Parts: sequence; C-alpha cells; structure tokens
Amino acid sequence: MDFRDRIDDAASGFEELMNKIPGYAGYKEKEKRREADSLLRAYLAREFEAQWGRINDLKSQMLIGPAMSQLDDVGRAGRRLQTLIDKIKAAAQGYAGFLDAIKVKEDELDALYEFDNAMLGRVDEVGLAIDEVQTALDNEDGIAPAVRSLTRLIDELITHFDRRKDVIAGVM
Repeated sequence: MDFRDRIDDAASGFEELMNKIPGYAGYKEKEKRREADSLLRAYLAREFEAQWGRINDLKSQMLIGPAMSQLDDVGRAGRRLQTLIDKIKAAAQGYAGFLDAIKVKEDELDALYEFDNAMLGRVDEVGLAIDEVQTALDNEDGIAPAVRSLTRLIDELITHFDRRKDVIAGVM
C-alpha cells in the first residue's frame, strides 16, 4: 500500500484550480509527500502497537510458573517497543524552516518515505520474535534466550529509527 497514491486520488477540484497558480504545484507536491509519510507512520505505529499488545499478553501468561523469572525482561521489551512507537508517532515530517541550513527537497522526502516504509517489514520480524517467546512459554523451555532475542531486535529497531534524521540531512 502506497499512501502517496491515496493522497493523489483524494485531490479536489479546488486543488486542481490551485495547481495553476505559479509555485503552488511544487509546494503542494512537498505537502503531499509529507502527508503520505505522516499516514504511513501512523499506520506503522498501529502495527507496532498490535505487537505491543501481544507482549502484554505474554506478560499476563508469565505471572505463574517458571517463566515468571523473565517477567521483568519481557516488561522491558514492551517498554522499549512503546518507546519506538512514540518515536514513530513524534518523528519529524521532513520540514526545514525557511532560514535553516538544511533545505528538504522532494527526493529527500521520498527517501524519508522509503525509510519509513522499510520499517513495515520489521513489524513482521517483531511478530516472529514474539512467536518464539510464545513457543518457548508453551514448551517451558528456552524462554530467556527468546526474550533476549526479542529485546535485542527492538533495541536494534530503535537505533535504526534514530538514524532517520540522517535521511533528511542526506547522510543515508
């Protein structure tokens, strides 16, 4: 699903008229890119929130039995995932002020969108890591390594997402 297409499909007759004003079309194209990225990030955050809910389900399953010793670690993984979700929701849309040294261009906005879009594939990785913890819980074996693997993955995602600002600066 490409949110950029959804934005273009929603254009009104008024916007078609406004596009005839010199300079407006370029401005509007940037705004469309920012809006598409904002929609993508909202969707991405919802997908990670679903995985966060699964982690909370794991925590409730760990309240009794041998897995209880891993409860704090699963809670830490859940908090780290919530941190990632918060970062995604609060991420900059690629704006640079009029006098800023960094001017954000269309290709940089596209790179930002692609960066965020690539994070969608990582949702499945988190889901698989949670599945591994669930399997370990069901088998009552290998719980600690599965939880460590989940936590490591989430920490890696946070580190990766923190480099998002490098996309705007043209470093990535």
